[in-house]
Amino acid sequence: MSNTSGNIDPSMTSSVNSDASESNPEGNEKNAKQARKRFLLIIACFAIPLILAIIWLQVVRTQGGTWGNTSRGELIHPALPLSDFSLNQFIMKNDGNTAEEAYREPQDAFTVENFRGIWSVFYMPEGACTEVCEKNIYHMRQVRLALNNRMNRVQRVTLVDSADQFDEQLLSEHLGLQVLSGDANEVGALRDQIRAAEAERKMDPLPDAIYVIDPFGNVMMRFKPDLDPGKMLKDLKHLLKVSRIG
Repeated sequence: MSNTSGNIDPSMTSSVNSDASESNPEGNEKNAKQARKRFLLIIACFAIPLILAIIWLQVVRTQGGTWGNTSRGELIHPALPLSDFSLNQFIMKNDGNTAEEAYREPQDAFTVENFRGIWSVFYMPEGACTEVCEKNIYHMRQVRLALNNRMNRVQRVTLVDSADQFDEQLLSEHLGLQVLSGDANEVGALRDQIRAAEAERKMDPLPDAIYVIDPFGNVMMRFKPDLDPGKMLKDLKHLLKVSRIG
């Protein structure tokens, strides 16, 4: 007797689907190709940035750590996270109209936290401040000023063996310069952190280098003292452009 209840035999449905699949092989292949394309596109979205980063790092390494070319800043790779320290600091200020009215204003102790949240150009002259030293401090000031509306994102910091290492006439020309000094062991320990990191990274010693410290307290780049300040400005502009911090 035939089935008059209106129910469909499941075996008949399975048979129909099987027959439909077998009768449309081109459609199945097209769907499979589309699925593969979507899968490859997803992989590419994640892989391409990684590949570009690897290529960039390889270029940096083959150029001896320089960024872009040998006439600009030298990357410190990996960057050096500074350990904590505590030093005395003062800032040169002037409430009058002449250089003679400039004065040293003592500040709270300077620690690694003072390097956080802002970009820093950092200089460690040793001994008397000679012509190279004076030129470096001048370039630090001029490069910061040339950043225009971004200049407040950068601070100028120097580390000296003695608070008297810079004379008053020199300091009066560099208002806002932060000068760090203090216990000889603390000063030496901060210098040694950077010198040791350069040696570990097989970087040549570079007396009178100007360093860049990022807003996380990492020493990440250095400039030669005879570098055209325009090159330094170009690198700093690039850092500030790509960074949302500091």
